[in-house]
Amino acid sequence: MRWFVFFAVAASALQTLPPVKSEGAASDRNTGFSLATTRKTIYIEEEFSTWTDKDGLTLIPPSALDFARTFRDDLQELSNSSWVIQSVNKFPKDASGVFLGRASGPKDAFVYEDGMATEEGYKLRVERDRVFICGSGARGMWWGTRTLLQKLALDPDSFIPAETIVDSPAYPTRGFMLDAGRKWYSLDYLKDLCTYASYFKLSEFHYHATDNYPLSRGPDVPWNEVYSQFSLRPENPDLLPLVQRANETLARSEFDEFQVHCAHRGVTVIPEIESPGHCLSVTKWRPELALDQQDLLNLSHPDTIPLVKSIWSEFLPWFHTKEVHIGADEYDSSLANDYISFVNEMSDFVSESSGKSIRIWGTYEPSETQSVNKNTTIQHWQYGQSDPVALAKNGYRIINSEDWWAYMSLKNDHSPITPAPYPQTFNNSRVLNFGDVRGWQWTPDLFNPVNHTQQPALKAVRGAILAAWNDNGPDATTQLEAYYAIRNGIPVASSRAWSGTRGLPLSEHTLEKSIEILTNNAVSQNLDRRLLPYDHHSFGPLLRWTRPKFGHPSQEYRLGHGSKGMNYTLEISVTGPFSLESNDVTLSMAHDGQLTFTSDGWPYPLRSVAETDGFDPTQPGRIWANATGSSHEIVKIPRRATIRITTNESAGSRVWVNDEFVGRFEVFVYGGKNMAFSWSQMAFVAPLETIRGNLERLILR
Repeated sequence: MRWFVFFAVAASALQTLPPVKSEGAASDRNTGFSLATTRKTIYIEEEFSTWTDKDGLTLIPPSALDFARTFRDDLQELSNSSWVIQSVNKFPKDASGVFLGRASGPKDAFVYEDGMATEEGYKLRVERDRVFICGSGARGMWWGTRTLLQKLALDPDSFIPAETIVDSPAYPTRGFMLDAGRKWYSLDYLKDLCTYASYFKLSEFHYHATDNYPLSRGPDVPWNEVYSQFSLRPENPDLLPLVQRANETLARSEFDEFQVHCAHRGVTVIPEIESPGHCLSVTKWRPELALDQQDLLNLSHPDTIPLVKSIWSEFLPWFHTKEVHIGADEYDSSLANDYISFVNEMSDFVSESSGKSIRIWGTYEPSETQSVNKNTTIQHWQYGQSDPVALAKNGYRIINSEDWWAYMSLKNDHSPITPAPYPQTFNNSRVLNFGDVRGWQWTPDLFNPVNHTQQPALKAVRGAILAAWNDNGPDATTQLEAYYAIRNGIPVASSRAWSGTRGLPLSEHTLEKSIEILTNNAVSQNLDRRLLPYDHHSFGPLLRWTRPKFGHPSQEYRLGHGSKGMNYTLEISVTGPFSLESNDVTLSMAHDGQLTFTSDGWPYPLRSVAETDGFDPTQPGRIWANATGSSHEIVKIPRRATIRITTNESAGSRVWVNDEFVGRFEVFVYGGKNMAFSWSQMAFVAPLETIRGNLERLILR
């Protein structure tokens, strides 16, 4: 059973995220729906059960029955009860349970803010022991189930009073982007992140599949040794040189699984393969195709465009979406005509070979003779690269990823680079106070945070996508640290993209409580790595373990608890080398006393820092390299010791040995253009699956 986290606040005062308008809400708790007492049956109209949406981007649209099955799984987790689905010609009059069907009325009863009809709308009606959810399409019904689950989570008794909700999104594109070109993310992680985003009604997962560490900073190594990633593993052996680490790629079957999983939660995966910039994966293999800046392709070389087309020919059949992203940003502006010709040629190629259309990043291309085709969607990300007002006037459809509100640089910002030192976690205050205007809540049609009157026409705006970038490289974060950075941003950005100007604004008075309850209770994933049910209902240690009296260090012991997420204290007693393992991380001590966390193949040894360092509120966890209080030397600990590790997101994993503070686990980060350097915290989960070696006792709090 899912254990709810609650606060001392009236449930009726808290908003779902996105917020919904309720009509006729009853105050009598005898006339509503209780998860505990309702019949555990989902009824779905037989005629509607086979319905699949037509207006979404996915090419594998689930049926209403498919969505109902996923919803059933969520309810079973939520209630710790078995639920059944019954397909019926007509809803039984006196039965209790959840009823799923198609909304009646004219086609334009549910529309986006620009007036276009949508299959994402729904009507939710609560009666005594019954909930009816009727969608304008299968996805609309699905989003209605998310509202129901959130309503249940916000009430300590999982009760919803009688009420009616009519709801539809303001924009079709409500997405988030994850940079998987500078950091590897596992299939399970991607699926869980998609599940989490769906709970808050995001509709797109922009998967940035290829990229490289910036050439403008980092260690002094040859350009062809700089980290690059091509995270899709081609089946064509001729293209395998694109891949440097086959164990950090998704095979076609895995990418299929990723897309199908997301589709069954209303989310379309939008894959991006970058070119002609950010292309070290190509130029390391074919250096003759590079410009002087080696991660830029030379578009005038006769082999370049045919090679790019061959890459897309390999992967287009993988992509179950009507649109793909070809990147096309930060190219040499002096080659604007070459760039525009390339984009248009790729647009034609993708369309003719697959029927798909393309997206590109907004890019400065000052040609006086050519322009990008109007059937290309422009994803604006920065003024100086593109102008949303001009794009709209010139007939382009645009997506809002304006870096002022949408961007984050995982682990560290870009200081001292200006004008946009992107925050290390999503900055909700820029959504709640757009343009630094107190209380002016952002919507996807708001791009310009400086000149507030210079905004594009609503008809041109498809929606918005927030973006999590790994500019600091593959070792700067764990996979889960990327989730911590966007955890609270997804509910807020999604709420404003769903509500637009016509929906309810977010209540700043209760927002923090809504976020905490709903993120803690988002179904069918455990990215926070909670030890349910212990995290919420125990005042003592969460876990204790002592080696059996006759146990031997050569034996392996299975704890079976996976990992424990943030805000924990782990105390272990050791008498020599050991390892404590989970699928997320391994904590180990070597024969020489070196204590190391290993995550995604990267080792992070314990290093000496001053106990007071790393707590600058403007740069959480960051210790500048020129600070003299911390040596950052590797710490060796006694073979026989009591080790205490405390961990939270901003301070990271800090260590005491025999009650004396000795340091933390950290990573060296090269600042923008190598103008500044720092050591930054690593926040590791506690591995609680398997014990090996000389670990004698464990207590987790």
